Amino acid sequence: MRLRTTLFSVLVLIALVLSGTIFVGFTLHKTDVRAQERQAVEQTATVVADRIDTWVETTATSVELWATTIDVTGTPSQQRLLETFIDRTDFDSTSIYSAEGALVSIAGSDLTSAERAALVGNNYSSRAFMQRPLAGETYVSDVDQTLDGDYVIRIAAPIWGANESVTGVFSGNIEIGPTSLFGNVTDVSRSRESVTVTADDQTLFSDAGTVRDPITANATVTRTGWIVSVARPTATIAGQLRVATMMQISGVAVALLSIAVVGLWVSRTTFAQIQELSTALKTLESGEYRTDLDLGSIDEWRRISGRFNTVSEMLKQRDSQLRVLNRVLRHNLRNDMNVVTSHTERILADEDVPDTVESDLEKIHSTALRLINTSEHARTLYDDLLAKPKQAVGPVDVVSIVEERTEELASQFPEATIETNLPATALALDSATLPIVIEEIVRNALIHNDLPESEQQVTVSVCRQDPARAAVGANTEVRIDIADNGPGIPMVEEALLTNQLEETSIDHGSGLGVWLVNWLVDQIGGTVSVHTGVERGTTVSIHVPAAEEPPEPGADTDTSDPGGSGSAHGEDSIRDGLSDVADENGAS
Repeated sequence: MRLRTTLFSVLVLIALVLSGTIFVGFTLHKTDVRAQERQAVEQTATVVADRIDTWVETTATSVELWATTIDVTGTPSQQRLLETFIDRTDFDSTSIYSAEGALVSIAGSDLTSAERAALVGNNYSSRAFMQRPLAGETYVSDVDQTLDGDYVIRIAAPIWGANESVTGVFSGNIEIGPTSLFGNVTDVSRSRESVTVTADDQTLFSDAGTVRDPITANATVTRTGWIVSVARPTATIAGQLRVATMMQISGVAVALLSIAVVGLWVSRTTFAQIQELSTALKTLESGEYRTDLDLGSIDEWRRISGRFNTVSEMLKQRDSQLRVLNRVLRHNLRNDMNVVTSHTERILADEDVPDTVESDLEKIHSTALRLINTSEHARTLYDDLLAKPKQAVGPVDVVSIVEERTEELASQFPEATIETNLPATALALDSATLPIVIEEIVRNALIHNDLPESEQQVTVSVCRQDPARAAVGANTEVRIDIADNGPGIPMVEEALLTNQLEETSIDHGSGLGVWLVNWLVDQIGGTVSVHTGVERGTTVSIHVPAAEEPPEPGADTDTSDPGGSGSAHGEDSIRDGLSDVADENGAS
C-alpha cells in the first residue's frame, strides 16, 4: 500500500473515531439533560402526591381529635358541638352513630330540621364507614360525586368510651376541590407544567390543557391510592438541546477540519518531498548525478538532501574513475599489447628462429591477443551494461528464445547432444538479456566439459511455476534449468554466480562471464541458483518474473537505447565479448 493511501486511511480512521466520540459524547449529554428533566418531573409528581397525602392524614387526625370530645347522647349540646366542628373546619357535614349503627346526630350547612329528623335513627351498620371505625380504625372513603358534580370523601373515626371500647362513630364529609385540597398543588409545579389527579378513572383535578410532546411522571397518594400525573412540555429543555446539538455539530466539524489541516500539512511537508526525492533517485538511476537536491528547511529533510547530494557526488567521482580505468584498458593496455604482438609477429616471420624460441613466441603472442580481447570485453561491459541506464522489461516467449539459441549452438557443437524440454509457451519479463544468458551458460557448459564432444550432454528445460504451489506472497515466475554432465562448477564460481560470495583479491572468478550472467539476470529482477551433482553434472536454474500478457507483434523490448541502434547492437557486442572470454577460458 502506498504511503499516501496509508496516511489517508489512518486520517479517515482517526476522523471517524474522533467524530464518533464527539457525537456519542454530546448524544449522551442530551440524553442526560432529558433524564434530569424527567427526574425533575418525577420529583414534582412525588411532592404533589406527598402534599395530598399529608392533607388527608392531617384531616383524618383532626377528625380523630374531635372524636375524643364527643359522646353518643344526642343532646342539644352535642348538636351544637357538631355545628362548631363544621364552622371551624372545611367539612360540609358531620354525624354521630351509635355502636349499633344508628344515626344519633347530624349537622350540615344545607340540612333543615325536618331533614335531620328524618335521618336520625336510621341504621347504617352495614356500611364500610361504620364497620371500619367500629373495628378501631380511622376510615377514609373512596371519592363520591354529588348531584352538583362536586367530589367528596367521608372520614370516620371511632368514639372511645371510658373502658377503651368503641361506643360510636364520628363521621364527616368534605369536598375536595381547588379551594380545599388542591388549592396549593400548583405551588410546587412550574408555570408550564400540567398536574392531574385521578381516582378510579375519575379526574379529580386538572390545572391545564393538553401538553404537546410532554415529559410525564406519575406518583401514588399512599392513603387514598389516587394517581398524580405531572406533564412538562419538552419545549422547556429545547434550548438546552439546541445548544447541545450545535456544539455537537461544531465539535465534529472542528475535528474533521483539524484532521484535514493536518493531512494537508503532511501532504505539503512530506509527500511533495517524497515525490521530489523519488524523481531525484530516478535521475540518479539513469546516470544523471545531481547535487542540488533541496527538500526543504525541516532538519530531517535537510539531512536527507545533504546525504543524497553527498552520495550523488561520490557516485559521480566513481563513475569518472571507472571511465579512466576503462580508457586505460581500452588504450594503454591495448596499445602496449599491440606492440608485443607486432614484435612477436615480426620475429616469427624470420625463418632463422629456433623451434624452442618459436614455441615460446607463439605463447607470448596468444597471451597478448587474449589480453587485448579481455580489454575489449571489459569495454563492452562498460559501454553496454554500466554506462547505460537500466533497460525497460517487457513480455517475451522464453520457449522461442531457447529454441533459437540451442539451434545455433547445436550448429557450432555438432557432435555434442543438446536437448530441450519445453512447453508450448512460457511468457517472462525480459530486456533482451535472456538470449545472452542462456547462450553463455550453455556454451560454457560445453566448453568446460572435459568429456569428448560426442559424449557431452546439455538439457535445457523451461517451466512456469504454478501459483498454487508458490509460497505465500511469492510471485509467479518462469524457471529455466540448464543441466550438463560436465565436471561441475568450482565452488568459488558457484558462490559468485548465486550472490553467496563477494569477490575479493583471494576469492574471485577466472573471468568476466560469471559476473556478466549475474548482472544481466539481476537487471530483469531474476535470480540464479546452482545445484551440483555428487560426482558429475551441474544444473543452473534461472528464475525470472513471469508475464501475464504476450508481447505485441513487432514490439522491441529495448526502449532505452540512447544511440537508436536497438537491442541487437548491445546483444551482439556482449555476445562477441562472451565468445572472447569463452575462448580465453577454453585456451587456459
